Parts: sequence; C-alpha cells; structure tokens
Amino acid sequence: MMKIFGQVLTTDLKEVLDSEGNGVPVFECIEECFQIPWCFLAYMIGERQCYFFNFGLIENLTVVETKTEEGLIVAFRTDLLLDQCPAYDNIDLVVTHGPDDIPWTKTGNEFKFKKCVGYWRMFKRENGVVVCIQFFKEDTNSLEGAIQRCHERGGYQLTGVQSKKELQWIFDARISFYTWDKNTGFWINARRQNTGVNDTHFNITDGYTILDQDFYREFADLSGTNAGIPEDCLMVSNASRGFQMIDVPCDNNSYGKGYVCGYPLD
Repeated sequence: MMKIFGQVLTTDLKEVLDSEGNGVPVFECIEECFQIPWCFLAYMIGERQCYFFNFGLIENLTVVETKTEEGLIVAFRTDLLLDQCPAYDNIDLVVTHGPDDIPWTKTGNEFKFKKCVGYWRMFKRENGVVVCIQFFKEDTNSLEGAIQRCHERGGYQLTGVQSKKELQWIFDARISFYTWDKNTGFWINARRQNTGVNDTHFNITDGYTILDQDFYREFADLSGTNAGIPEDCLMVSNASRGFQMIDVPCDNNSYGKGYVCGYPLD
C-alpha cells in the first residue's frame, strides 16, 4: 500500500463504496484493505473514519493530493518490490487484478484511474484503442440475435476480435465448457460482404474493430459454404486443425451457445 495525504473526488461516497469501517484507526484501515482481495484503495477522513473501495464496483476514480493539516489520507493498493525504494514522483501506481494491470495516471496533483465495468477484460490494441470485452453463455441462434442481446445488456456491441490475446481469452472460455459439442461456440462481430464466398472480406460493425484479413486467414477455419448453405458469420469455437474460429450460418444456428460483448474504453 502507498499512503499519501489526499482526497477522493466523489460527490457521494455511499454510491461507490462496498463497505466502510468507521471507528478504525488509520494503520488498521490500511492493513484491513490490504487483506481484502477486492479492496484497491482505502480512504481515511480524520483519525477514525475509514472507507474501502471495491475494484468490481468502480470504473473510474480521481484522487487529488491535499495538505497534511486537512487530515485526509488515501492508501493505494499497488505492487512495489521490497528491494526498491523509488522517489515519490517516480512511483508507477498499478492496480493488478487477475491478468490485468491497470495504471493510475498522474497529472499535476491528481491521480486518475479508469477500468472496464465490473470484471470485464481489458485489452490494448496495436492502434492504441483499449477495449473491454466479456463473454456470455446463452443460447443464441443468429448473429442479429447476439447483436441485440449485447445491446440489451447495457448498450454494448457484439465485439469484433483483433488480436491473438483477445482470441485466446475467448477461446479459453469456450473450451472451459467441456460438455458442449465441439462445433458450438461464441458469436463475434463479423459477416461476409459477399455471401457464400470463401474469403476474409468481413464487415465488422462494432465501431472500434478494424478488419485484419491476415488475422482471420491465420486463426479461422473458413469454407464459405457447407452442403450448399452459406457460412458468412464467425464464432470462436474448438474448430478443426487447431483453428480457434470457424465460419458458420448467420441464422437458424443451433451451435450458438453464447456471444462476446464489448465497448471501447474512452
């Protein structure tokens, strides 16, 4: 934990806190936060008013440095090596939660933190766009149905996939459902521009994924048609020959067992 004199800028602490530990001395407040897996920041107002912030409930937060006499203390949960003692201005504050490392950005006397909603996964793409994605296990028999379900869940997009890391994370989730038929999978955002053609000219409509045809050539098992039925859409699936995506019919598809929603983190 790294402790500073500072204030959490929020108009209503009750809205963003998971719990509070009023009556806890400062050193106990910090130690208790450190022992709680979900606590990533402790905030102390005065000597005995202590608040804990839950990683899963907060998407963005701002902390501003204050003067000692104001009696406000903020303790950041971060990873610092025991054999290092960097100067205050050189400390890189990072919240590590699972596979994600999410930095606090310091500008002047302010620290800003921004992450995905809940426990969605964050991926930074080569073009600098940061996306948040999450899979949902739910029978969905069409691409349009998957698009609609993502929208109904909070205005999210059925996401396209643009990196090996994103694809591997979705694929690992898919194969964890080991009782599923081999051909089943998660819908992702992609539909061929020309129906029934074995190519990689896909339309992706999420607004933040750029078509990379080489990516689909490398990781997707593509055919264009099967028994005369066009297969113009894509699923992340345990496909043949080691592929992790497969083209499938866009409608009346009983193999759609879930979908992957996403949004760009602005």
